[in-house]
Amino acid sequence: MKNRKQNLKGSRISLGNFMVQHIVAIVFVFISSMSFAQTSVLSGNVTDSETGEPIPYVNIIIKNTLTGTTTDTTGVYKLNYPNSNDTLVFSAVGFYPVEKIIPRTFLSSLSVELQPETFDISEVEVKPDDGPMRQLFKNIQDNKKKNNPAQFSKYSYRKYTKWEYQINNVKDKMIQAKAFRNNENVFKTDADSTKFLPLYFSEQIAFNEVQKDPALQKSTVIADKTNGVGILNDLEISGYTSALDLEVNYYDNFINLFTQNFVSPIAENGWFFYKYFLADSMLVDNQKIYRVNYQPRRKGENTLKGYFLVEDQFYSIMEIDGDLSITSNINFLKSLRLKSNYTFVNDTTPFYKRVQIDALFDYVPFKTGKKDAQRLSLFYTQTANVDQVTINPPDPIKLSSKNAKYETIKLPNAYNRDSLFWKENRLEELNERDKLATSVIDSITEIKVIKVANNLANMSLTSYYDIGKIELGPYTSFFNTNKVEGYHLFMGARTSEEISDRMMFWGGLGYGTRNKKVNFSMGYGYLFPTTNRQVFKVYYDDKMIRHGENEKILNLYENAFTPTENNLISQLLKNDELDEIFREQKIATQYEYEWYPGLLNKLSVNYTRHESPEFYPFIRNNHPINSVSAFEVAFDTRWSHEEKLIDKGFLRLYMDTWYPIIHLTVGAGRAFYDNESNYYGKVATTVKQAVNIGQSRLDYAIEAGAFFGKLPYTMLDIPRGNETYGLYRYDFNMLNYLEYAHDQYIHTYVDYHMNGFLIRRIPLFRETGFREVFSSKLMVGRVNDKHQDVVEFPSAITKLENPYVELGAGLENILSMFRVEAIWRVTPKSNIGAPSFGFRALFYIGL
Repeated sequence: MKNRKQNLKGSRISLGNFMVQHIVAIVFVFISSMSFAQTSVLSGNVTDSETGEPIPYVNIIIKNTLTGTTTDTTGVYKLNYPNSNDTLVFSAVGFYPVEKIIPRTFLSSLSVELQPETFDISEVEVKPDDGPMRQLFKNIQDNKKKNNPAQFSKYSYRKYTKWEYQINNVKDKMIQAKAFRNNENVFKTDADSTKFLPLYFSEQIAFNEVQKDPALQKSTVIADKTNGVGILNDLEISGYTSALDLEVNYYDNFINLFTQNFVSPIAENGWFFYKYFLADSMLVDNQKIYRVNYQPRRKGENTLKGYFLVEDQFYSIMEIDGDLSITSNINFLKSLRLKSNYTFVNDTTPFYKRVQIDALFDYVPFKTGKKDAQRLSLFYTQTANVDQVTINPPDPIKLSSKNAKYETIKLPNAYNRDSLFWKENRLEELNERDKLATSVIDSITEIKVIKVANNLANMSLTSYYDIGKIELGPYTSFFNTNKVEGYHLFMGARTSEEISDRMMFWGGLGYGTRNKKVNFSMGYGYLFPTTNRQVFKVYYDDKMIRHGENEKILNLYENAFTPTENNLISQLLKNDELDEIFREQKIATQYEYEWYPGLLNKLSVNYTRHESPEFYPFIRNNHPINSVSAFEVAFDTRWSHEEKLIDKGFLRLYMDTWYPIIHLTVGAGRAFYDNESNYYGKVATTVKQAVNIGQSRLDYAIEAGAFFGKLPYTMLDIPRGNETYGLYRYDFNMLNYLEYAHDQYIHTYVDYHMNGFLIRRIPLFRETGFREVFSSKLMVGRVNDKHQDVVEFPSAITKLENPYVELGAGLENILSMFRVEAIWRVTPKSNIGAPSFGFRALFYIGL
């Protein structure tokens, strides 16, 4: 299976974010190997004199010659040592140029500060509709809709896309380390004389067809070739695939990359965010082209700095180039450059021609002085070239399913194209760095330290560590402690794809030191060899679960390893002894069937037994009962739209979509208790979505449901509480584990990420990179006393007379990895001593 690198949007998992996160483990392996040895060339840093930030892509030329270089994405340059008394000229868009004379004495380093250009505001900010720049900008806006390539109702095009990851600034100490002994050849030299380690190189040719009414999109993959380290070579993006995306469209008011919205330089309200300067005009093929330089109006916003070229006939953008002005409010991102070119179809219709994205990530969450720019970093670049554009093609778009809205098909020989085919069909030749990368990636994969790092990265993705034909895990369940079991140890394993990529067996064995009980799990799964996903599973689980835990949480945490939150991580943060748990034994069968991308059904049949909890025993008619059980059939429907996902055998990761994700579950069954039984029914739904609002983001989720008939309280809705110092997005963080039980309920969860809108306007806090986040949670529910005919409610459970309201305010992006939030339980006051106020923290590696 092959993988496509893609920058995605939203709050679930951005694929650009995911790919970067997956390489984190590999990058961390190298951090300790850094050294800063002298070189025989002149090197140095080029930084902004006002902010101290490195400036990428600065041109450095020996005056009156064509000899020179440019700074890399960290602002570092290297140049063969010039002659004495030569003059170096440093220049970059948006900065005043600087000249430096090389002295007679040898210099190992020469660092330079460039001063940002300050335009005469009176030259730019004039009365509306006056002045050349204001009029030019108005003409661009007046023609923006008809120049936007996205405005066409139907079009097709061929696209060649190239992706690459590499570790930059590799030092001699690391190259000569024991881990890379006899493998020094895998490190390559870039154009600026620095060493790099290739990790991933991929290219794809696809033919795309797009129609707006009715909405249909189809991508035919013509050729696909990937060379990646370890698992990076094995993943495939499906669903609404990357082949259909063109990444960056400056005609949109906002450009979304790495989960962030950046203000386009030609946004409708661009004057509020940018200063513009009409720098030059030129005549090209008898057509006048204007060059406009732009820079941020204020510091600290998600804005760019660069230039664009616009022609004077249709006022369409021909070329636009921009660097991110500040990166402190985006985790780990040290620099970002976007460049787009547009061309005319049929001489009058603007369309995409080429898009390029360069990004640099630094995973050390603190500064280490002047050598920051020289430490190891992860560089990512992507280019997309377009040709064979047809506007309003006559042929209809044909999808394999009449109800589908989009699909990707792969030609039978797409993954087997020879070198001659690629040479003749690439829309852009490979550069020397690309050729170097493809020549060594396979060798890198075989290095022992890379294998270990890749297995650790894979474990973070799947919770299992691959040792060959067997994978050990899940690591989150290896150890926990609670008041019932004491210390609980668990060891599990499953078969890997080396045995079969269609069948999987799994199981595990656990033991509690206090209750001296053994528990185990086992299961079997089969993945059908069909285009659309079909999976059958049968399994048995015997485990201790917390009150309120059930599989409906997986409709919100869809990529979670398990529905339980009682794991190794939560043990490190708990603030109370956990006794609200009981034993659950379940035997179940599941069958998943995906009708087409965006519509999936799952049929479940299971028998579940709950054993009377030690500290909250089952009581009925004033006498204890040992257990309750139920036989249930449930049918779940999942809807999504334009969603990207990863499928790798049994592994499915839902990546992202702009649209709501909806689950609807209906079920019926029979409950058994104390030699009696009765029938019951249930219905439940969840809706969640991430919505970008300008440079901020709103994440919301709603879950609601109802039960019919009588059930033991452990099978009703017990709202998920939190008795740890951790922060949980879909739990009520000021609620204890066993305060309420409901047979009708509505829960809402809202997070509003302001991305530093307020903080970056406060001088003392601007440089911290902190971002504000606000949250609110609401619960409404009620319960009928008839359920106590089955099992009496524990005394801890009370009825919710008024809505439960919880509000939070906090900071995220602390050390690029933490979110800390102050949370208020507004109403109602707890009857069992849950706090009304507290601080909670969340650790995550993300952008």
